[in-house]
Amino acid sequence: SGSLGETVSVSCSPQTVCALRESVVIVMCSYSGTINPQQSFWFSPKQSANWRNKDDPEDLALDSDYAGRVRSSHTGFISTLKITDLRETDSGDYRIMIITEGGERRRGSAVRLTVSDLQVTMSRVTQTALRMTCSTSCSVTPEPFYLWYKNAQREEGFSKRQIDLVSSSVPYSVSCSAYTHSSEVRSSSVCVFGEDCWNVSYSDRRLCVLEGSSVDFLCTYSHPSTHTVTEVFWYYSDPNGKLEDLKVEERSAGRVEFLGDKEGTCSLRMRDARKSDSGEYRFRVITNTAGGEFSGTPGVVLKVTDLQVRASPSSPSGGQTVTLTCTSTCTLAKKPTYIWYKNGEPVTNKPTKSNKLYLESASSEELHQYSCALGDRGQNDTPTTPTPTTYTTSNPNTGRSACRQHSDVVKLVAVAVSVPLTVILITGSVWLCFVIKRKRTAGGGVDVQAPKPGDDTYTTLNPITMSSDYDTLTNVTGSPGDTYSTLNPATKSSDYDTLRIEVWQELPLVDGLGKPE
Repeated sequence: SGSLGETVSVSCSPQTVCALRESVVIVMCSYSGTINPQQSFWFSPKQSANWRNKDDPEDLALDSDYAGRVRSSHTGFISTLKITDLRETDSGDYRIMIITEGGERRRGSAVRLTVSDLQVTMSRVTQTALRMTCSTSCSVTPEPFYLWYKNAQREEGFSKRQIDLVSSSVPYSVSCSAYTHSSEVRSSSVCVFGEDCWNVSYSDRRLCVLEGSSVDFLCTYSHPSTHTVTEVFWYYSDPNGKLEDLKVEERSAGRVEFLGDKEGTCSLRMRDARKSDSGEYRFRVITNTAGGEFSGTPGVVLKVTDLQVRASPSSPSGGQTVTLTCTSTCTLAKKPTYIWYKNGEPVTNKPTKSNKLYLESASSEELHQYSCALGDRGQNDTPTTPTPTTYTTSNPNTGRSACRQHSDVVKLVAVAVSVPLTVILITGSVWLCFVIKRKRTAGGGVDVQAPKPGDDTYTTLNPITMSSDYDTLTNVTGSPGDTYSTLNPATKSSDYDTLRIEVWQELPLVDGLGKPE
């Protein structure tokens, strides 16, 4: 008989892996078949503060610190765990939990992940030369392909981790990049042979915010002291090379405010963030000197998300514990507080932890009564009453809602679960239009898009004045062509598969000329 702490025999090569910030890591696993698994999931012991019981690991895919960044797949006796957009806080051990048909829970051996930043360090070789090194805190394997940049422009002929620079009378900025997983990870810039260089520095190059909220792009810049700044602006990184000021661009005009100046601050504030705002943004400075123009590349990548509630298992049997998870399609920059409601009333008699609500027993019909919202940490719960909201399922073909949702204050999320192909009518006054296509998976959840909030996203609902209509489903209609298909394939829960561990990092192929494909 297995126990929670019993270790499953696995093979792992290597036992440790080093990956770069903003890159991707893949853990490949298989098992010998000596046990009869029913389910399996990945977890990280460092996340135990987000578990209901610190001795009872929970699925990493449900953790708010990894929202939208964890994927797993299973083929035969091989499974993979993929973590994207890595950050240094992801460093730690990762393990599998195997659940047998008899309900025994067994842990697999650990894989140690270290996530490193990419930095340029310099040392003097001679009085007239500097040696630049593209440095990491651990050894990335296999060795990435390196590129070098001077004033944000690619320097041809430099493809090694170290380069030597000859002294120059004109200061300039230098940065490096490494190609991993067919994507480029760029370092911050350093100024060489002086202090007055072209440079733009962003505090965060990855931002995730809720639809309808405000977001600040924090930024500083510098330029040669002999130049005088004449114009500064932010623009959306258009594939066609269009450089249009966000303040006058049609889709963002009236929603952006430049918080900087012509002295070195270049922060931007965007209000009422929309999903169509997702993309890369860059700051540009123009001076009174010929050729005196500079853009901060790469820029800031913004992702705008809504909230979703997933139920696991999606079709609970009698007496079975159900975990409801309030999640987003990307990892929110500031860890929020999560608030749960049942029929519009705050849930105070059920255990919660981080973004999860635990129900000891619940029917599929009862799950429809629950919703979640985000609240400001440390602020009191005296929110403004939201306007009525219409709910809808996400369209699996377009990734957009079939109807538009509005709310003045918060994101609410109605829960949807897999049900047989029947029509369920809930009588009463309804604000809702909700059409669901579903797919039953082992322990898998179902996603429901949340209504759009007002500008104050992180304010909770008023439980006294909020209509219960926010949390009930008017009808659930199955698709005649596909009885069980997922609402949002990009954010569905991973199947719980059993694994043996082998870790590897994807790297692009390099041709004979030493350039990535």
